Amino acid sequence: MTQLNEITEKAKAIMQQYKEEYPSVVVDRDYFPFKITEEWGECLQTYLMLTDRGRQKGKNKDEIKKEFAEEFADVFAFLLLFAEGENIDLVESIEKKWFSRLKDKKTIIEN
Repeated sequence: MTQLNEITEKAKAIMQQYKEEYPSVVVDRDYFPFKITEEWGECLQTYLMLTDRGRQKGKNKDEIKKEFAEEFADVFAFLLLFAEGENIDLVESIEKKWFSRLKDKKTIIEN
């Protein structure tokens, strides 16, 4: 199992907890792309704050950087869940779409 698969499994467990805690929330096929859009907006908002193109809201740069990382994590987790729900093997897809373009086929990507 790859690290990406392990992260996806943990995200699925969190999502299952969320569904149990909030049974009135409809988590259907459209849920994940909508959540990605919502979270990406929050991510960009903190990025604008981080790059001095948005209001700081009384936060210092360390607080903003932490918030930015957390929002990025939200986007990433929802992307993983969306791919999982659509039966997309991200590792395989990235290898075919991106890594096939490596000029040096011996290049090894670690961590």
